[in-house]
Amino acid sequence: MIFRIPPETTLGQRAIISDIHANIDALEAVLKDIASKGITEIYCLGDVIGYGPNPRECILQARHFADCIRGNHEDALLFIAADFNMEAARSIEWTRKQLNQKDRPKDENHSLWNFLGDLGDRVVEDRVLYIHGSPRVPTREYVRPADCHDHEKIDEIFSMIDHLCFVGHTHEPGVFTPDHKFFFPKQLANTWKVTEQKALINVGSVGQPRDRDPRACYVTFDGEVIRYHRVPYDVESTMKKILAAKELPEYHALRLKDGR
Repeated sequence: MIFRIPPETTLGQRAIISDIHANIDALEAVLKDIASKGITEIYCLGDVIGYGPNPRECILQARHFADCIRGNHEDALLFIAADFNMEAARSIEWTRKQLNQKDRPKDENHSLWNFLGDLGDRVVEDRVLYIHGSPRVPTREYVRPADCHDHEKIDEIFSMIDHLCFVGHTHEPGVFTPDHKFFFPKQLANTWKVTEQKALINVGSVGQPRDRDPRACYVTFDGEVIRYHRVPYDVESTMKKILAAKELPEYHALRLKDGR
């Protein structure tokens, strides 16, 4: 399913988030930060669920976003956990139980499942593509900084990008350019000025950063400038909830502290 926004639509300031991973503490901190900037339009690039302890709460928040697409963790829950390691697969099965809680109204459970089932795998807005992984394999392919050495891969990906492409999936924020370069946000002073040059922008992760910075990460975009934002949240609270859920792997809690 592809949702297309008409080219004549005026682009206002919006927030683009990804990889919430059932971390409601991080999500609420990010939503508060977004609201403080007067931004009301939020796009989510998938993986609302998985790893974390609050899938229901995060889905309920995601239902209010301007748009939300499917990530590989939604695919794993709805279809099959292909290529998932044992710990990630355990998290998906635990999440399945949380969305089927017998002590919650059936229609409430059904509404959560229906929301996930209705998610598309991309949003196309004039010359801007919003996707979870990559244009080649929307929900599953990783595009990492080291891939800049794989010129064939990067060239093919950029051949599928009209102008800008926003992605998540790797939990590693930064900007790729067609000349096989990658820039970390710090190298850019957290700001990317949009020109006619193509760019693939990884927006980072709200709920499980992996760039050695435990703070939640997201970007804002107004059509001319992309800005990276980091938001501290109560990591200890999330860690305690993961550890209290005996079926969730301990590592999913421990990695949050160091952003790895």
